[in-house]
Amino acid sequence: MNRSSIKQQAKEDIRQNYVPWLVVGLITLSITIFQGYFRLTDSNTILETSARVQVQERWLNLFEILLLVPFSRLAIHLCTGRFRSIKESLFKNEQWLRDIGALLLVALYTLLWTLLFIIPGIIKGYSYSLVPYILAEDDTISITEAIALSQRLTEGYKWELFVMDWSFILWDLATSLTIGLVGFYAIPYKKATWTRYYLQLSR
Repeated sequence: MNRSSIKQQAKEDIRQNYVPWLVVGLITLSITIFQGYFRLTDSNTILETSARVQVQERWLNLFEILLLVPFSRLAIHLCTGRFRSIKESLFKNEQWLRDIGALLLVALYTLLWTLLFIIPGIIKGYSYSLVPYILAEDDTISITEAIALSQRLTEGYKWELFVMDWSFILWDLATSLTIGLVGFYAIPYKKATWTRYYLQLSR
């Protein structure tokens, strides 16, 4: 696949509907900032406060998991011209339990592979990376089918996905250096690019 062409398409997607993409960026940045705040607060506090901070951060992680499939659905709608409203894209879903179960299972599988060896964990992470998009497009697919389909779609493309991820390293650095300001564009840009990769692999 042509990475430059896919990124150009992603930029055009953002240009045409920036406000919905901005919502993705704002929420993602907010979660990241709060997680960093809790970690910073935790470094100089007593045990009780540490436990409270860890619980709060776990809730943020759960919130992030809850939004992963809706964000993927919103991104697909924006990239395919099916976008009608943020509300419809984010909340038109009757499979919340399936989606959460699938993402928790993916996280567990990735963790187990990482505990075995770091490199296999990274490889498996890319094997499972399309699960949120698959779940977002198909309300009838099962958890095991979604995971198996993601593995099939990424077969032979995991290195390319890895390189694509690393191509955003300067954007990530700029986001950190500007206290998140660049992230208002960088996060939507990365999400749109991932979505374009998914659409090419799945069609």
